[in-house]
This record gives sequence, structure tokens and C-alpha cells, in this order.
Amino acid sequence: MKVGQVITAIDIGTTKISVIIAEINVDNKLEVKGIGNSKSNGMVNGIVVDIMKASKSMQDAISEAEEMAGSGFKAKNIYVGIAGEHIKSQNTIGRISLTSGAQPCDIDQQHVENVISNSRNNVKIQQGNERLEIIHAIPQYFKIDDQDGIMNPVNMSGFNLSAHVHIVMADINALRNINKCVELAGYKVLESYLEPIASSHAVLDDVEKELGSIIIDIGGGTTDIAIFYKDSIRFSAVLPIGGKNITHDISVGLHTSPQNAEKLKLELGNSISDNIPIDKVIEIEGIGGRETQKKKLKYMTEIIEARMREIFEGAYKLLSEHHDLELITAGLVLTGGASLLKNSNTLADQIFNMPTKIGYPYLSNLAGPTERLENPKYATTVGILYYVFDELKEQDEKISNIKIRNSFTNFWQKVKEFFQDYF
Repeated sequence: MKVGQVITAIDIGTTKISVIIAEINVDNKLEVKGIGNSKSNGMVNGIVVDIMKASKSMQDAISEAEEMAGSGFKAKNIYVGIAGEHIKSQNTIGRISLTSGAQPCDIDQQHVENVISNSRNNVKIQQGNERLEIIHAIPQYFKIDDQDGIMNPVNMSGFNLSAHVHIVMADINALRNINKCVELAGYKVLESYLEPIASSHAVLDDVEKELGSIIIDIGGGTTDIAIFYKDSIRFSAVLPIGGKNITHDISVGLHTSPQNAEKLKLELGNSISDNIPIDKVIEIEGIGGRETQKKKLKYMTEIIEARMREIFEGAYKLLSEHHDLELITAGLVLTGGASLLKNSNTLADQIFNMPTKIGYPYLSNLAGPTERLENPKYATTVGILYYVFDELKEQDEKISNIKIRNSFTNFWQKVKEFFQDYF
């Protein structure tokens, strides 16, 4: 990979926009140069509703990251994380014939790309998918003739190749509007990633992906969920509910402003109400200058618990319909800002009956000022950096392998020509 190459990751959420600008250094690590955040205006549940406000929010976050980077450092190579109700995911199968002869064919990378392309085409022609754009086509495993469960078919032999593929699609208008927001801010999006897929690169290790893990990323407007098993993604979905709904419920229930409700949620919030003393009272700021009132803390906690239960129970129902959760050995990972609510992991553990942890992003592969990134709300942004970095490494390996094959081909061609000339 090219030393000095800049990668910019943007997490576009309903309540916040986070940006990290990183650069590949001489140690082949991603060195963090700038971090920026802004309130996400003009977005509702992952959808742009005011393009000028949304663009200004993105510009503010990028500018803050560039200012931190200093010395005229500019964001380049923009990759964004997206979510929202417009996302649709499904598993499908692609199939190709490798040969029509009596002898099997050796499988190369082009065959793999062809069978994945076939799976994409199978999904695109389905009714209802005409206005959706595929943003991910991730192979889960392959089948050669009657041999199933193959993770990498390259250099193996067979007559037919099948691929089980996880497809993620986004509404084409929603995607283009996000891209337009970035362009109006003066930049260009290279690629978009579904947020829980990006987050998995930051909060799951290889063992967790192999044994089985669930990611629940509770954002401001949506909750993104995904299952990983046997080193591949098996299911993903988006629930149209998130931390903003909790704030709204507190605001309505306690008759206070959304700003004060958010403050109370962050400072005193708890996902389990059983242990809250019934006589503990808190002061609630009135709306529009109205006088302060006293309310029981337990009442606010019950509001939070009800909404968090709705999120976890909704996720459990959806996940259990599409996967055998008894196969999930590693457990559950909570990420996103709302995962930091006290006892959120305890409540999730009770509902899912599996070990649960808060997904802080792994930062060992980053250099530079990473202290601010030690927070679940940066899981997606850090994950995007790792995702892009891995893709760049794979591209370099493919190019290197092609060069090696070409050099061998040229060598044997010269040997052949030598013998033709002299014998």
C-alpha cells in the first residue's frame, strides 16, 4: 500500500456525524490525523430530509477533523457508513458452470467474481428491487459440485461453482441524496458501507466471528443488527428505533425539553428500574421557562427500560426468525451511543440469554491520537477505516499474484521459444 495515502471515514447518523481522517504510515498502520463531530441536522432515521442542513452538518464535522490534522491537511478518499429503514438485506445463491467438457476446471479468482456477480444479478431482477442499489455482496461460503462449506475455492477443481452470498441494498434515492450532501460539502464519496458490517471490523475478533456473534448497534434513529457465524455474515437488518426515541419518551413523560431529556438520560439513565430506590427524586427543568418540578427517578428509569426492552425484544424476534441463536457461542455485542446506558448489557443478557459485552473499538491497529476513539459511538467510524484498509491489502495481494503468474508465464514462454529456435 502507498505510504501517505489518506482514508476518510464518515459515520452518518440521525443524531451525530463522526469523521476520522487517517493516513497510512511507514509502519503500514493507519495513523489518525483528525477527528470531527457535529450534530446531525436534516436527517431522520438515516434518510436526508433537508439536503442543505445535512450537507452543512457533514461539512462542519469534516472541517473539525481537518483543523485537528493541521498544516492544510484535507480529507480525501471518502467512505461513509449508512443505515436506515431504506436498507434491505437478503441471502442468495449464485451459480456458474466451470466447464462443459469431461474434465474439471481449475478455479481462479475470475470464476469467484463471476459467481458473485451471478448472485447480484439474481437479486437485482427480483420484483421490488428495481430502485435498490447493491452496496454489499459478501460471500458466506462456496460449493463445488457436491462439496459444500468451502471458504476459498481458488485453485480447487470442479465442474460447477455455487456461492452463498449476503446481499445488502440501499434505496437508490436515499443513497444519492447522502452522496449529494457530501458533494455539496466539497467532497466525493467513494463507497458506502452498512454500519453494523463496518462496526464488526472494529469490535469483533476472528474467534468471535468464527464461533458466532451478534452485533446490535443502537444509534440515534435506528438500531442496526447483524449475525456473524463461521467467519461470515449470516444476517443483517435495521430497526427504525433508537436512542432518539428514548429521549423523546423522557421528554414527553417528564414534561421537559428534548435537550434536558437527553442530558438526564446520559447522566442518570438506567436500563433496569428494579434497583432504583422508589423514593429517590430528581429535579426536572420545565419547558419554556416554566418552573422546575420534582419527579421520581424510578419513573424515568421505567420509561428507559420500556423502550430498551422494545429494542432488544424486537431484535431478538427478528434474529431468531432468521438464525438458530443456540449456535451463537461467543455472544452479543452492543455498540452505539445508547449502549453506554447503565445496565444496557445486563438487560440484553436477560432477554437474549447469552453473554453480552459493550463493543469498544479495538484501537491496536491505529497510530496517533486515539484516546478520544475509546468509545462505542466510534465503532462504525473506526470499523470503516479497518474495512477499507483490509480491502486495499486484498487489492495489493491480487495485483501481486497477477504479477507473479505473469512472470511465470513469460518465463515458460521464453523457454518454449528457446527450444523452438534451437531444436
